[in-house]
Amino acid sequence: MSVSEQNIQIELIKEKAIANAQDLINNNHITDLESKTNGLSLHEESSYLFDPAIFSMIKTSEFKFQYDKFELMKSSHSQENLVDLGDDLVLRPLKRDDFGRSYMNLLSHLTEIGDVNQQDYEKRFDQMKQADNTYFICVVEDVKNQKVVASLTLVYEQKFIRHTGSRGRFEDMVVDVDYRGKKLSKLLLDVLIQVSQILGCYKISLECKDPLRKHYEQFGFCLEQGQNYLCRRFI
Repeated sequence: MSVSEQNIQIELIKEKAIANAQDLINNNHITDLESKTNGLSLHEESSYLFDPAIFSMIKTSEFKFQYDKFELMKSSHSQENLVDLGDDLVLRPLKRDDFGRSYMNLLSHLTEIGDVNQQDYEKRFDQMKQADNTYFICVVEDVKNQKVVASLTLVYEQKFIRHTGSRGRFEDMVVDVDYRGKKLSKLLLDVLIQVSQILGCYKISLECKDPLRKHYEQFGFCLEQGQNYLCRRFI
């Protein structure tokens, strides 16, 4: 599949996702997001890193684990498709104003983040968004406390090999220490694995420390024989 054909496929996926979402609305399967978020102010679709309509294509029947709630929601104000997880938790794409929802503090649970201010964050967000259909950062927000509490990144790489195919890389999995034990990391993996399949990736990969291997092996990841992960750090 050529790059142009892949871009067409992604646009068709978006159109299908929007149509599916509208069908759910017509059949009263989508709840009102504004009431679920206790009146939380919502922003336009452009503030999202990627189109949340893709969530309407997620099939819960294909999840590796069962979750208490996974319900597509609807805001009558901004036409956004998010996912209600229950307990005031919402699954959605990263937003441009998530600096104010402690996103960088969340990442500090994962590794050193350095001195990143709001301007730095917004500049990087804009650069990622301009690289259309490349960065899929999926987060969980506690809407009652207006705080991002979990995050996982899917990086979508377009290749010349494999008939100009594409692969996905999972990075920066992190869950706030106060929200662990709620299967949020499993949920993020289940969701973004399906997103990578929807995007047509021929494979996905990730890097992890030895104690976490069993966690990821539950989702079909494996250490391939003869493959080595090498790293050279500059900082």
